[in-house]
Amino acid sequence: MQTVTDTQTTRKAPTAFYAQLHGLPGVITKPADAVLFLEPASGAVVTITPADTAALVVLGEVETATAQYLRDLAGGRAAVVCGRQMEVG
Repeated sequence: MQTVTDTQTTRKAPTAFYAQLHGLPGVITKPADAVLFLEPASGAVVTITPADTAALVVLGEVETATAQYLRDLAGGRAAVVCGRQMEVG
């Protein structure tokens, strides 16, 4: 008789994206069945419907953008390149 290893499936955490809905900046995420738009200024949470998709602009992933921002603060490659002085000879 052979032993079968017990592998547990890991569930990915919901991903959040920067977005604009009807011109208002916020974040969208899908924690369950519905896609939610969260507007930080007012604290409003809106469920995205098919009718809202024409007014929804999805931007970059929050986690990736935050990681890049922290790398730039630490003097990453983009900060070095963009921070160079222009020399006129």
